[in-house]
Amino acid sequence: MIRYLLFSLSLVSFLVCQDIETFVVNKNINIDESFNFTVKINNVDVDPEIDISPILDNFSIIMGPNLGSEYKFVNGKKSTSRSMSWTIIAKKSGQIKIPSLEVILDGKKYFTNELTMNISKKRQDITADDMFLKIEVSDLDVRVGEQVIVTYTFFTRISLMRILSTEFPKYRNFWVEKLFDPSGKEITQNDWNDVEINGYKYKSIKWYEVALFPLSEGVFDLDSMIMKIETKEKDPGYRRLFWDDPFFDTFSQRTKARILVSEQKTIQVSELSNQPPNFTGAVGNFTIDAFLSSSSIENGNPITFYLKLEGEGNLDNIGRPQVKFPDEFDIFDGEIKKERDISDSVSGTISWEYNLIPRKEGNYTIQPISIPFFDTQLESWNSVKSNPVSLNVSKSSYATNNSDGNQIAGNKSNKDIRYIKLGSPDWRAANSNNIYNASFFIIIGSFLILLAPLFIKPLNYVIESQSILFKNRVALSAAIKIIDSSDNLYRDCPVAIKSFFKDKDLIDSINLDSLLLKDKIQDKIKAKDFKIIASILDKCSQYNYADISEKDNIKIQQKTIELLTRINHYV
Repeated sequence: MIRYLLFSLSLVSFLVCQDIETFVVNKNINIDESFNFTVKINNVDVDPEIDISPILDNFSIIMGPNLGSEYKFVNGKKSTSRSMSWTIIAKKSGQIKIPSLEVILDGKKYFTNELTMNISKKRQDITADDMFLKIEVSDLDVRVGEQVIVTYTFFTRISLMRILSTEFPKYRNFWVEKLFDPSGKEITQNDWNDVEINGYKYKSIKWYEVALFPLSEGVFDLDSMIMKIETKEKDPGYRRLFWDDPFFDTFSQRTKARILVSEQKTIQVSELSNQPPNFTGAVGNFTIDAFLSSSSIENGNPITFYLKLEGEGNLDNIGRPQVKFPDEFDIFDGEIKKERDISDSVSGTISWEYNLIPRKEGNYTIQPISIPFFDTQLESWNSVKSNPVSLNVSKSSYATNNSDGNQIAGNKSNKDIRYIKLGSPDWRAANSNNIYNASFFIIIGSFLILLAPLFIKPLNYVIESQSILFKNRVALSAAIKIIDSSDNLYRDCPVAIKSFFKDKDLIDSINLDSLLLKDKIQDKIKAKDFKIIASILDKCSQYNYADISEKDNIKIQQKTIELLTRINHYV
């Protein structure tokens, strides 16, 4: 009985679902054509709730939704239906599915059927078009990490009233840097250029430009850009009056909304094969320089070593190089500074700081540092090599001699540590009247030996604590500086987080993806903080290529800094 009841209920649900129709007038259209997509529900008298978001990956909504209702009387029986329709346009060509959509009726959930659209590419002959969008790609066959410039230009031969809206493409599998964005800018007559194409004169203007850096190998379609434009055009149905006086042509013009779609492009991305063992992500063309903040320093005092890489490419993808310093140096990773020049392409400089403390006087040489990179001009592996850097470490000026010539060493950076007397002890005769006789030294020496463990351990603790505090300050300040200087927090916050954990020696490299980073730090921080970090990384990955509001930027900035500050207290 229960089985029969379940079957009956499923049959009723199936029949109801059959009353939901999805349809378009024509399944075969061009990429620059808009069309109406309709969902119709029969035998209902309430408006449905429909989630249209699943179609937004491949289609753009131009208008809608438009609501409709229909009433019928058949054999004395009344039937009603409801419909919702949207005007949409495809972002790419090929066989593209309009996926199943969720429909809610009277609190119950149903799903529409799928539709497959055949989207043809825009015709290549543009001589007859009075208005169009053109896409130009610097290279369609590139390597992972190689810079690709994508430019969109708008052409028109008719009077333009205004651009109503622009839907910019979302570039999946690419790191994106905007080179030119007209948003919020006032367009003047001087921004337009006069060009001639196949004998037709056009006005043109660069409308959007980005630099793309592929994140993985594969074949990737670039979504089309979609522009909605309002024009002033002659009404073909208007008949001229007043003896064909052209003065009255102004009355024959009408406003018209147009939809323009750029051509779709496909980029082939190849892997970077045969990578050198010390490759840190540099792809482009670069030069290198290395130098110290000073050529000489007193023993025990800090000094900064700078390694500077300059060139064209995505500097954000390059990790900190491993530098071999003399064994007599204490080394702490310092700040990372970036200066980017974003004009026709992405270029600039990135410099890494290394804080050094020499522990022994002498003349030292920091050997040349070689950084391999994939040369996009030669299409092969190349490298740049820095110059050797010399450093003279002299005796500390805080080292003095007593009246007997015995050296006393001190360090101004460790004022809490008392100076230690160096050299051989001055043993005096037993019969000397001086209170510092041999017996006195033996007694005091024995006493100090017994108490030494009580002092050595706290002293080591103080030294170790000072070192940890220094590293903590460096790690946190470097991360905060990356965040404060960022022009794209959804891109740079993960970099700051990786830099923080790298400086804390919790990860080996900042060239980790978010998944691997989370795996390495999960057991090293509190569960509550780990959840917040995972949330930040996921959010940044999701919205890196989107336009983010100022409110969201402030929120992610504050959240990341508060989190790292809290973790810095216990890690």
